Amino acid sequence: MAVNQRSTPPAYPKDEELTHLFFQRSENALSETDRKYGKLFRTIAEGITESREDAEECVNDAYLRLWNSIPPECPLDLRAYGAKIVRNLSLNRIEYNRAEKRGGSVLLTELDETIPDGDGTETDSAELTALLDRFLSRQSREKRAAFILRYWNGMSLSDIAERLGCTESKVKSELFRIRTKLREELEKEGIQL
Repeated sequence: MAVNQRSTPPAYPKDEELTHLFFQRSENALSETDRKYGKLFRTIAEGITESREDAEECVNDAYLRLWNSIPPECPLDLRAYGAKIVRNLSLNRIEYNRAEKRGGSVLLTELDETIPDGDGTETDSAELTALLDRFLSRQSREKRAAFILRYWNGMSLSDIAERLGCTESKVKSELFRIRTKLREELEKEGIQL
């Protein structure tokens, strides 16, 4: 008599195992990373670039960066490490597209009047990051979540509204208020916009 067995999906490898594959220079490192984190990476990239084609290119470029950086890097959290690479590549893609078309992403347009470009130095970036961290820590959990989901993960207003259980117009107005408060905070700290 045959026993009815449910097939369980294959388990994802642990980050340590994936990192080990990179150190071994195994081509499976990329396919296994894509299997485990590909959906997340594509969601981040598509949310930021607002283009499936650009998102796919950013994810592929991120895999190349992972391949080239591990080793010598040995990230403890491959998900966060890869997501940061995807995010940065996606933002670079927007800047490239903006320069090409003088258009750009809604995300960058929303933040243009709030966060200064700076001169790109590490000090400017570190100071701005610390100020932003302090600012967000004083916001309610819902406001922090909306800000991070929009400007870090690149989520659409409708997706944020669905996730937070509110209306899209509420999310839009909350984000506007947060950006206004952030701008005031930056000006109070003497950061030129």
